[in-house]
Amino acid sequence: MLDSKFIIFLILLISAITVCGTQNVFAENRTVTIPFGASNPHFETEAPFWYTPPILTIHVNDTIVWLNSDREVHTVTSGKGVDRGEFSQGKMEGKPDGYFDSGPFKPSQSLAFTFDKPGTFYYFCTIHPWMNGAIVVSQDIPDYATDAEGNKINKWPVVKYTDDKMVETDLSWEPHIILTGEQVTFVFNFYNPATSSEFMTSTPYRFVIVQNGTEIFSSEDSTQYSGAYKYFVFNKSGPVEFRLENIGNMNETVRFSTFVFDNPSEIKKEIPVIQPARNLQLGQETQIVFVGPPIAALAFIIIWAKWGDKFKKKRTGEKL
Repeated sequence: MLDSKFIIFLILLISAITVCGTQNVFAENRTVTIPFGASNPHFETEAPFWYTPPILTIHVNDTIVWLNSDREVHTVTSGKGVDRGEFSQGKMEGKPDGYFDSGPFKPSQSLAFTFDKPGTFYYFCTIHPWMNGAIVVSQDIPDYATDAEGNKINKWPVVKYTDDKMVETDLSWEPHIILTGEQVTFVFNFYNPATSSEFMTSTPYRFVIVQNGTEIFSSEDSTQYSGAYKYFVFNKSGPVEFRLENIGNMNETVRFSTFVFDNPSEIKKEIPVIQPARNLQLGQETQIVFVGPPIAALAFIIIWAKWGDKFKKKRTGEKL
């Protein structure tokens, strides 16, 4: 027979392997490299991009590791830096937004950051603010509705009872999977549990929506005929609680919950555009814009120095 301690060891080992494997399935580590020459503000650089890749799409809870392969000290700071046009005009400061900031890190050093929310996140180097990059974080949306703790909702409507068991409350919402920016319809009914087929008509109630600890919607009304319905559009993602309070003026409350997801179409509206580090065509265009006017001014000065007196005499003779 196998020793009982050995069996326990095997069980713990299998559990640990299972947990580690599950974590790897749902979260990944991705690498962004700061290439050699990224600190060069000119158009003819050694690096084709400030960051490689310049734009990276990941999922919520994925981790990005920035590796400094340049010979200079850099930072990775969330926010927007300056573009080449602004840099050419002397603007040297970007706008950090406070989400993450590496502080200065030396060549061969790295920074790891885990993105815990979806969205498009720009970042730049505060030392070399023309260096810009972007991370697009998407959220995995299940194909079924859950409560706020992630438990699958298997049956609709969702049925709850008041603490005194005097009222049965049925609540449903469409669509079942709630996305930001989309209208949600809530339908609810009150029943007498003693006779479950009997609707409680003309029943007063207060319908409340609470998200992230804040009451974002409330409505006091009474049911008409078999029940009532409400509409709402969520602007933010996260766990949300629905409360039906003071049902029948009996100070009784029932609670339901779900999770609101960020609408993928809303995230995709902002497509990041990052200028390449190496861009000879743009460099020539910029030279025309910024070098052309001084050359024209210099030519005018030379012509005026040579012909200006003759022009003045001619104008004076005409007046006489």
